[in-house]
Amino acid sequence: MMVFASSPAPLLPIARHVLVALAGMLCASRVVGADFEPGRSYFGDKNYIEYLPGDLPLVISAPHGGRERPEEITTREKGVVEADSNTQELARAVGEEVFARTGHRAHLIICRLHRQKLDCNREVVEAAAGSPVAEKAWNEYHAFIDQALAAATAQAGKAFLIDLHGQAHKDQRLELGYLHSQQTLAGSEEKLNAPEAAGAGSLRRIAEKSKLSYVELLRGSRSLGALFEAQGFPATPSPQHPVPNLPYFQGGYTIRRHVASDSPIAGLQIECNMTGVRDTAENRVRFATALVAVLREYLAENFDLRLLQR
Repeated sequence: MMVFASSPAPLLPIARHVLVALAGMLCASRVVGADFEPGRSYFGDKNYIEYLPGDLPLVISAPHGGRERPEEITTREKGVVEADSNTQELARAVGEEVFARTGHRAHLIICRLHRQKLDCNREVVEAAAGSPVAEKAWNEYHAFIDQALAAATAQAGKAFLIDLHGQAHKDQRLELGYLHSQQTLAGSEEKLNAPEAAGAGSLRRIAEKSKLSYVELLRGSRSLGALFEAQGFPATPSPQHPVPNLPYFQGGYTIRRHVASDSPIAGLQIECNMTGVRDTAENRVRFATALVAVLREYLAENFDLRLLQR
């Protein structure tokens, strides 16, 4: 089991924020130094955060599918507090499908706390609402992602991160968030193909070496959206739906933080609709099967990463 730094006593907001960041760095250094067995569950303090290590350069995080609501953590009163139902189970289904198809494990990081208690896809002040226990869990969550990405890049020189979410928008399709707003995606192809656009997105490392234009990577015939639709899962951006309807989730804190401009990491946030994707165990397996097939094609063609058939 992991040993993490204790949370600091209450301080002025700025000093507290600095100490939380330093605590996160200390957590990460201790986690990276550990020896992990792929597929085995490891936990942070009080089992609020779960890490299942992998041996593939594929990392999947699930911040909003937890159910635990311990009384020791203050209930958040600001921000979004609804859970993304069944996304924890969806992440686990994806992990099992990866293993079934390849004989290897993706890295999984799961927050087991309900979003009323902690939102791991927000900056720590909003995420933990001042609770030292929640702040410690937040640090553990992101330290485990750091560990997974460090292990993946040590193995393959690069990594692909998927932050898995659920949405209840009227437009029932997968929303693929590359850190571009709906307004940006609705702009001209000339602007989207400019270096500045790719540099601001979460596929920047793929765009640097791809033979495809950036617009094609985002919504062309070999884009993730196109590949999902070929598997029977409507998605946006895609050839059929190049500009998302509003509301649209473009990707949040986790992708911004961990897909840094100076790292060999690409990825995206996937917002999954409920019906046909995460509503039943059967549909979760069906989506997991499609996701593995999509990633096998996309990563081999665009990122020189191969999820070989078992």
